[in-house]
Amino acid sequence: MKESVLIISGWAHGLEAIRPMGDALSDVFDIRLMSGNEVLKKRGIPDADIIITGSMGGLLALELLPDRCRKLVLISSTARFCAGEDYPCGIPERILQRMVLRMQKDPAAVLRDFYINVHAPHPPLPTDPGCPPAELVNGLEYLLHADLRDSIPGISIPVLLLHGAQDRIIPAAAAEWLQEHLPDSRLQIFPGAGHALPAHHFEDVMKALRSFLADQTAG
Repeated sequence: MKESVLIISGWAHGLEAIRPMGDALSDVFDIRLMSGNEVLKKRGIPDADIIITGSMGGLLALELLPDRCRKLVLISSTARFCAGEDYPCGIPERILQRMVLRMQKDPAAVLRDFYINVHAPHPPLPTDPGCPPAELVNGLEYLLHADLRDSIPGISIPVLLLHGAQDRIIPAAAAEWLQEHLPDSRLQIFPGAGHALPAHHFEDVMKALRSFLADQTAG
């Protein structure tokens, strides 16, 4: 019987953004795809042996990690999206607050600017946000307030952290913070890469994933 892998997308990304990873792993694993927006609405994650996710999906996984999960892969993720006096590894709250206000007036412009930053330093790719603007606002509100730092030391399963050195959405320092505070983690920083690692560095990401998932000492 194949092990189950659940892949969860991030904010403003539908299932098509994560389908290539699922297809690449389907020869070995039983794959299920789920949008971060769906997880947020349900406030729950179905059982899976392995979870692969990133960005907002990473926060949701850290918060709602099912007991059955034995390995976790976090791509371009963080324990807290917004920066604070005691946490410099995020972006200012005012940026998200401004996005919430702009989503009510011109969601297309917000998404256009967002995808430019997501794909930088590469050109943006066509992206399906996966849900209507009102639900995207709910995701922004979640990102504004989510803070999983206190729960990180209690996550004992092996965690693979993959992050781009030039990530404009979540700085690489956030992944370094996670590595420092997770009991069992390994970190790979991709030089010259941004937030959308699988979109622009697919083969390198899949190589790291397969090595981690096949490593019997990691779990």
